[in-house]
Amino acid sequence: MKKKLNILVIGSGAREHSICWSLRKSKKTDKLFCIPGNAGISEIALCEEINLNNKKDILNFCKKKKIELVVIGPEEYLAKGLSDFLIKNKINTFGPNKKASRLESSKSFAKKFLIKHKIPTPRYKEFKSLIRAKNFLKKSKFPIVIKADGLAAGKGVIICQNFSEGIFTLNEILKERKFGDAGKKVIIEEFIEGYEISFFAFFDKKTFIPFGYALDHKKAYEDDIGPNTGGMGCFTPSKLVNKVLEEKIYTKIIKKTFSGLKKDKINYRGIIFFGLIIKDHKPYIIEYNVRFGDPECQTLLRDLKTDLLDILLATTEDKLSEIKILKYNMKIVCVVLASLGYPGIYEKNKLLKNLDKAKQQKNIEIFHAGTKLIKNKFYSNGGRVLSVTAKSKTIENARKIAYKTLKIINWQDGFFRKDIGIKNK
Repeated sequence: MKKKLNILVIGSGAREHSICWSLRKSKKTDKLFCIPGNAGISEIALCEEINLNNKKDILNFCKKKKIELVVIGPEEYLAKGLSDFLIKNKINTFGPNKKASRLESSKSFAKKFLIKHKIPTPRYKEFKSLIRAKNFLKKSKFPIVIKADGLAAGKGVIICQNFSEGIFTLNEILKERKFGDAGKKVIIEEFIEGYEISFFAFFDKKTFIPFGYALDHKKAYEDDIGPNTGGMGCFTPSKLVNKVLEEKIYTKIIKKTFSGLKKDKINYRGIIFFGLIIKDHKPYIIEYNVRFGDPECQTLLRDLKTDLLDILLATTEDKLSEIKILKYNMKIVCVVLASLGYPGIYEKNKLLKNLDKAKQQKNIEIFHAGTKLIKNKFYSNGGRVLSVTAKSKTIENARKIAYKTLKIINWQDGFFRKDIGIKNK
């Protein structure tokens, strides 16, 4: 066996907790660090408070701790070129470079890539001018989708049901700059009625390997109503997805993306999250993300049998062709426990009781997001606070286990959707 590695994970969410949890299980992991981490991560990794916008401080930490692999969780730091900087300084890093990350950091760039390489995607127009965008809306069919061009923490996509909602949204993004510089430009996109799938594949310079999919619940409340969030839960697999559809996704979306990257001389090493809409059994790509999803990552890693560290290392070394991804083939449900008021205004520093008792439930893993430790007690420190993941032989039973655990936690200062996994028709 190769020598054990010192690993650094960048990020502080439940996604990063699940990555740390998965890496900690590897026999090849020696010391595991996380910047900045959270209360849950601190139980399995050494968490450090370092300014993630200071690349030199990150590099110095890597050198000091003899880090042999960095795993970057959030898209923000990939878009800022942290991966490029570390690799240039001979620190092996999982996560695409700045150029490749434009697939997520610019919806305009992604749309042009999709059209150029004939990958199925909704029709669109892009605008910097508020007046021109409003004039376009006058001739548009509703509902319609308006997107901020840049990164907006998962909240920059708005489905507008009518003209007045469209005008309100354009004013918020282009005039009032609700999303800052991310809203310098907007994409106005045709609305396709269907259901969404988050599909994942690992890419290196030479090949790609599909990883799997999950169905995410973006809206804050039951029956998919309320504002968009970073994700209120998800599940895998789904009866909606069959072998024929998976083959279409493979050939029309993933394979064409790989070919397009090669043609455009974009060396992509990392994972791609394909945000898909399925209509009449046909997949259309509505967005690329250049990292693991959250809460999809928590869900998919619960079922992964292959050593995650082997996959990450193979990706960075262009050796994905040597990897076979094996799974336990269980059914997984992930329910997010969020602070009351999320995704709007919410309070922090609320005590989380009963976590020790909840963790003792069979087939449960609880991944922390917005949490912190004060005198050995867990407190809330963000909008999405916990991801409760359950596995079983059926989705129905996995749901029962997850919701039983949430009942044990019994957090009065939070809320969760009660219908995660039900759209498994």
